[in-house]
Amino acid sequence: MAVRIADLLKLPTFKLSHTLAGVRGLIREVEYIDVLEHPDIDVLIKPRVLYLTSGFAFHENEKLQETLIAHMEDIGAAGLVVEPGRYLTLLSSRMIEEANRLQFPIVELPQGAVFANIIREGLEQIFLQQSAILKRSQEIQKQLTKVAFSGANLHQISQTIANLMGNTIIVADQNFSLLSFAFWEKEHKNHKRKVYAGRTLDQYLYNLERTGFIDKIRKTKKADRVEVLFSKQGEQAWVVVPVLVNDEILGYIAVLEDYQRMREEDWGALVQAATVTGMAIYKQVVEEEVARRQRNDFLFHVLEGHLPLGQETIEQAKLLQISLYATWSIIQIQLVNFEEYRRRHFTDNMPEEAASKQRDLAILIDQLTAKQKDLLVACKQEWITIFCPTTVNSQTREQVMQRVEIIRQELQRFAPELEVAVGVSRPCEDYKQLPVAYRDAKETLEVGRILDPLAKVYYFGDLGVYQILTKLKDMTELKDYYEAILGRFDQLDTLTHNEFIKTLEAYFTVNGNIFKAAQILYLHRNSMTYRLKRIQDILGVDLDDSEVRFNLQLALKIRKISQR
Repeated sequence: MAVRIADLLKLPTFKLSHTLAGVRGLIREVEYIDVLEHPDIDVLIKPRVLYLTSGFAFHENEKLQETLIAHMEDIGAAGLVVEPGRYLTLLSSRMIEEANRLQFPIVELPQGAVFANIIREGLEQIFLQQSAILKRSQEIQKQLTKVAFSGANLHQISQTIANLMGNTIIVADQNFSLLSFAFWEKEHKNHKRKVYAGRTLDQYLYNLERTGFIDKIRKTKKADRVEVLFSKQGEQAWVVVPVLVNDEILGYIAVLEDYQRMREEDWGALVQAATVTGMAIYKQVVEEEVARRQRNDFLFHVLEGHLPLGQETIEQAKLLQISLYATWSIIQIQLVNFEEYRRRHFTDNMPEEAASKQRDLAILIDQLTAKQKDLLVACKQEWITIFCPTTVNSQTREQVMQRVEIIRQELQRFAPELEVAVGVSRPCEDYKQLPVAYRDAKETLEVGRILDPLAKVYYFGDLGVYQILTKLKDMTELKDYYEAILGRFDQLDTLTHNEFIKTLEAYFTVNGNIFKAAQILYLHRNSMTYRLKRIQDILGVDLDDSEVRFNLQLALKIRKISQR
């Protein structure tokens, strides 16, 4: 910690001095002590310097007396020490008022005080303190260099920094999500050791980012300190340093001052620590990216049925920390407007590249799994596939749909402009059936968006007969069936064709009630009756025949999944 004016006032040479104004400014730090007696004051005044004066330079200049304090404050001088006597008996009331207003300290010495003695004792104190700071800085640098060359992991580096700073340390990634944390290991006699759960630290980071403080650091790329008041945690003081690699922010070191306020030399140490941490973060990010890609490829090989079904696949899953012995529902998410979203938020309209697209998807996946760690997530292009653990019972649908809603909310919180559509498979109790569940989820999403584009979330069990039709939609027999039932409509002009299709759909929606069907289409009952008669004549059918009605309804459903 640097020497403050209050520390200097404890020296023998200041024994009989007293503070005339700016008492609160006595905490100001002093780097040097000098004499202010030259008339050219503008040239002499320097930041963080404590000036001694007998008033020779300004005792006959009332204008200078009025502006001197404000001028010294603007430059950043530490304070003013006055020795009354030959040139100055009393300071003007204007100087005293201005000093109190600015909390700029003015100290009065006893008459006959010797400036040389004050400067000698004061500088000796300052140099001793600066020597201690330099020594600590060298020790910190030595320890950081040692841990850097030892190949330590991110947690070990975090613990070293925590012990050096004497506070809790959090290391976050570029999205300000928790990577590592460490507590001060030393037992302090005046403080009970604090322990936080990882979830609590996650909440701290979330709350801190909400203040806008991290956005400020992202812009300046410089360390800063903030005191914030949270409703549950009370007031917290944080020092946050960006971890820079090639002038790009790779992560952050956040110091929670839960034991002691950071000293001046600690700020420099944190900048040194950021360099060491940057290497560790980069190493961890690369390792995690490799692991993520391996997991991603493995999961898609399982879903697409490209792996042998046996012990070899199980062992491979274990190596990747994946358990296939679970009941899963497959959730297929389509990021409908992903290209537009990433151009706006990630790549600054740069040309699209496969690697950057995968990175941007990985950011979204990190947000999904941050609070739902039991999910397995894989991505391909603008699709996200999620293995969601579930149980098979009467509440299965409700349980899965609740998880889907949580996932949608997480995506919405992180990326409000992102439009998503979701298809959910039936539960899969055997990993060998995962390819079937994957197809179910994709087909459910595809058919659901055709049947009800506004719904956004579609469950396989809600498809009804479409569960069967989606499996058969590419069969020639299904197309032939449609042609036999409704094929004559294709010979009509487009307007008439569409009117007759809508008429039949409305008619079957209300179970053959002509009046209600007319209301749906905003038609008169007679117009509805006329249309139905024309349809029967064109198709050569009788709508009173239950078999005819069944065939027509089935053909309409085939038309929907075929997107005719």
